[in-house]
Amino acid sequence: MKKYLLTAVCAAGVIGLSGCSGHRTNEETFTTHAESFNILFLQIPPSDTQARALALAPEGAKIETITTTPNDVTSVSGVLNRIIGVDQTTINGSIVKE
Repeated sequence: MKKYLLTAVCAAGVIGLSGCSGHRTNEETFTTHAESFNILFLQIPPSDTQARALALAPEGAKIETITTTPNDVTSVSGVLNRIIGVDQTTINGSIVKE
């Protein structure tokens, strides 16, 4: 019984941490973000966080900064993040008014 409960809790944790994305805007600026959970080089959800964050940017926006966690296997931090970690992209910018 304890094994089933532990499995259910772990599965719920992975699903809960699996990934999200969102945006916040006001009249002049915006911020978008997207996250994915990594475990043993498996990314949940499997899509690119930068593409998901860019899709949430308002139309006609001027992107000023893009910040992404290391997601490569050429650096120690990138490898450790892919083994277990969170891949995150944040985009900030201004809204261009016509």
